Amino acid sequence: MRNEDFRYPPELHPIFLRLMERFDLSYRVAGLSQQGDSNPVSLIAQLVPDIRPENLEKAWPPTISSGDIQQTQICRIVDHKGQSATAEGLFYQLIVRLHKYSLGRMNYNESIHWQRGLVLDDDYNGRALLEHKGNDVHITVRAPYPERFLAMLTAEVKYLVESFWEGLRCDVMVPCINPCGKNITGTGLYEVDKLIDSKRKGRPEFPCPVCNEWQNIDSLLRNAPDAQPVSMDALLIEFAKMRNEIYSIRPQLAMEHTETLGRFSNVDAGIQRLFSQAENNFTKFMQVFTDEAKEGPRLFSFESVDMSDFNPKKWVREKFRLTIWCEHSRLPLPELNSKDSTKGVYEIEFTRDWFKKAAPYLKLVTGTLSLVLPIASSALKVIDDTTYKTLEDQLDLSKNIIDAVTGEGTALGSLWGATDSTDLEEGEAIRAQGATLRELHALLKARDPGFGGLVRVMNKRQEFLWVHEKFASEY
Repeated sequence: MRNEDFRYPPELHPIFLRLMERFDLSYRVAGLSQQGDSNPVSLIAQLVPDIRPENLEKAWPPTISSGDIQQTQICRIVDHKGQSATAEGLFYQLIVRLHKYSLGRMNYNESIHWQRGLVLDDDYNGRALLEHKGNDVHITVRAPYPERFLAMLTAEVKYLVESFWEGLRCDVMVPCINPCGKNITGTGLYEVDKLIDSKRKGRPEFPCPVCNEWQNIDSLLRNAPDAQPVSMDALLIEFAKMRNEIYSIRPQLAMEHTETLGRFSNVDAGIQRLFSQAENNFTKFMQVFTDEAKEGPRLFSFESVDMSDFNPKKWVREKFRLTIWCEHSRLPLPELNSKDSTKGVYEIEFTRDWFKKAAPYLKLVTGTLSLVLPIASSALKVIDDTTYKTLEDQLDLSKNIIDAVTGEGTALGSLWGATDSTDLEEGEAIRAQGATLRELHALLKARDPGFGGLVRVMNKRQEFLWVHEKFASEY
C-alpha cells in the first residue's frame, strides 16, 4: 500500500507511519514496483487482503517435499477463566514482527499473507504456515528438522499474546495422531504442560479429549520441541561426525547470494537438518544465559598467548587471549572490524584451578561456537577460507586445552556432577555456570567497559543481545 493512497494530510504521513511501526502494524517494504519506483513504500498490515491468496498452494503445496518432516503446534488463546478468547489484531502484528521471514522480504510481490494467515521461510530451518482458526493460532513447519523454527514461532506468538492483551494467556497444544477413534487425526488437542506432567508421573499414555482414545505421550510430544530434552554432549558428537562434510561445502554456500530466499536450498537434507539443529542449540544456549546478558556478552573464544611454550597438561598459571564474538553475526569482532583492530581482544591471566572450575561454561561456549561458525561464515561471506580454517583450529585448540585440564573426552555431565542434568531443557546445571560468566564480565569491564564497541540491543521478545554496531539498526 503506497503512502499516497492514504486519505489524510501529507504532513501527517511520517507521524502516522511511526505510530504504526511502534505498534507493529506497518513496515517498509522492498520491490513493490518493478519499474524502479523509488518512492517511500510501507505496508500497513491492517490493509492486507482478508481472503486466502490464490497462489497459496504454490508456496505451501498440499504434499510435503521428500526429506521434510511436518510438525504442528496450536496456540490456544484463553482468558483468566480458561475460556477461548479473541486477541483482536494479532495477525496484523505477526505480519510485521515476522517480516524478516516473509517470502516478500526482498520483493513484496512474493509475500503470502492475509488477515488470518501468512507463510514464512527461514532457509534450512524450514517453511511455516500460520493460520488463525477460530481464536487459536495453528503453526505448521516443514523442514528436515522443523523443531527450531516451530519453537521460535510458538514462543513469538505466546509472548505477543501475553504481553499485549491483558488478561489473556496462550496455552501451547499439540494435535492428536493415529490411532484416532474418529479417524480424523488432528481434531483432539493436548495441552503440552499436562502431557509433560503425566510423563513425569510415569504415565506413558494420555486420553484424547475428543474420542477418548489413549495415545502415546512421547509420540505426541514430537510436535512440541520445547518439551524435548537436548543433550549437548550428543549434539557435539553428532556435529563432529559431519564437520568435514560441512567444511567441504563451504565454497558452494559462499557462492549463494546471501540476501535471497533458499540460499541453502541446494544443500543435502541431512546437512540442512544438522544446520537447523546447530541453530536450535545456539538459541537454547543464548536463552540459558539470558539473565547474564543484561551485563555483558555471552560469546567468547580463547587461546594461549604463547602456544609455543604452553603445555596443556602441566600449566599452573597462564596468560590467555580472549576474543568477544558478535551475538548477531556469530563471528569474532576482529573479523568484523579492520584486520589490524584489537577491539574486543584481551589478554587475561588464569590459574589452572579457576580454569577447571570454569570448564563447563568454556566447553559449552566453545562447542556452541564450533556449531555455528560454518553457517555464519558462509551466510555473511566476511571471512575467507584461510581465516575460517584459522578460527576452526583455534576452537579445536580451546577444546584440547579443556580436555587436558578436565580429562580427555570428559562429558559435560561429568563436569556438572553426578546429580546434574546436561539437558538444555532443564538448564539448572548450566545456569549455575552464570557465575563464571559474571566473573568474566567483571574482568573485561575493568579493562574495557564498552566490550570492544559492542552495542547492547533488545529484540522484540525483550531479550538482550550484544551485537557489532553495524547490526544494531536491525533491532
